[in-house]
Amino acid sequence: AELNTMVDNGCTVVDVIVEHPLYGQLTGPLQLSSRYDVAQFIARSHTAQPLSVLTGGIHLHTLLCPSEDAYRRVLDALRQAGFLLEG
Repeated sequence: AELNTMVDNGCTVVDVIVEHPLYGQLTGPLQLSSRYDVAQFIARSHTAQPLSVLTGGIHLHTLLCPSEDAYRRVLDALRQAGFLLEG
């Protein structure tokens, strides 16, 4: 749902980032820009756990947004869905 929220608002999910206490910042490339991409990613990853399991679910994404409006839309949508960690 989180990934679909981002691509549905016109953004590309470039990667996922977690902060590991020993290794520092770990980054996994994603390059997802459509629901099809998200579905293919989910299908490929069904036997592995996401990086966010290392951090109790806390993770970051680098987004490529086509406009400031798309950026604002995706932030609002993530906030409303409860995915955005603020503070």
